[in-house]
Amino acid sequence: MKSLTEKQIDYITQVVNESTIESAEMKEDLIDHFCCAIEADMQKGVSFETAYDKAYHHICPEGFDEIQRETIYLLTFKNIKKMKKLLFISGYLSAIGVATSLFRFLHWHMVDSLRIPFLGIVMLITAVILVFVFLPTLFTYLYKKDLTQFYGKKIMYIGGFTGAAFLVLSTFFYLMHWPLDVVFLLTALVAFNFAFFPMLFLKMYRKTA
Repeated sequence: MKSLTEKQIDYITQVVNESTIESAEMKEDLIDHFCCAIEADMQKGVSFETAYDKAYHHICPEGFDEIQRETIYLLTFKNIKKMKKLLFISGYLSAIGVATSLFRFLHWHMVDSLRIPFLGIVMLITAVILVFVFLPTLFTYLYKKDLTQFYGKKIMYIGGFTGAAFLVLSTFFYLMHWPLDVVFLLTALVAFNFAFFPMLFLKMYRKTA
């Protein structure tokens, strides 16, 4: 299995360091992405030059300047602050809803008199917040922070969101004794097993190979 030589790594590092990107952290991320992508192709028998050109096309098709502009736009100012605030608020409300919904599982005599009215409404609101606010915001945030444009990464994030959303719906429908809970669960398993997990472990493999 071919791996990058020190000379090739130095070349990638030099190209990135001589770019107009100012953030040292961003440069390190780019170097890591380049090395992983190039090494993965070289292990398939592709030459370093061809693998480098392919990686450059996927990671920064519009040049390093475009990456810097997009990253600065995403990671600074009001947009990212609003997204983080929405993540915190929706996550906090979801946690309260999930904790409250645990009463559904309690069968102790000591809590029989503590049955919470409108528990079904609480569970419904929690499911709505999770599926339509927290999870979309979380996966959008993670996807936007990723510097690469590999289709595999898109599949991973889409699969992760789809699986998590349908898992929440399946749990909610099961607790409410509504139909379609099995259908939602199977959909979640398909999304996790055929989209999210394969791309996630492929990403991990490429970093450790």
